[in-house]
Amino acid sequence: MQGKDNGDGFIILKLEDGEDLMDSLRGAVAQFKICSGSVITGIGMLRDIEIGYYTGKERGYILKNLEKPHELISLQGSISTAGETVIHLHCGLANSNHEIVGGHLNRAKVCVLNEIVLKRLDNVVLGRNLNPATGLKELTVR
Repeated sequence: MQGKDNGDGFIILKLEDGEDLMDSLRGAVAQFKICSGSVITGIGMLRDIEIGYYTGKERGYILKNLEKPHELISLQGSISTAGETVIHLHCGLANSNHEIVGGHLNRAKVCVLNEIVLKRLDNVVLGRNLNPATGLKELTVR
């Protein structure tokens, strides 16, 4: 992973082929001392992908595994480190037939490269608390 903080809290990352996306993002969170942040954008290619679709508390997530490479056309999410570190991501992906699929991104490996922009939120504290009504650890903002 290559990365640079531009001084205004925007961090530009280049991830290399074969890197685990979530491990690389956790590494960037530690390296750039991000306590609360946002994944602004991400492009490139991914493989060995697991995405989810939330159906509600009773059924939880419907998971889909995509082993073949897909173009990463959209990536965004939140970063919270109050309590445990949570990187909550959603993505849009395109296959070789130019069909779009997307959802909650659980895991993926970089295929060729990824270009990702993070934003450190220095005056905001993001956390996660369990909401019994949804069964989800929902975002808290302070």
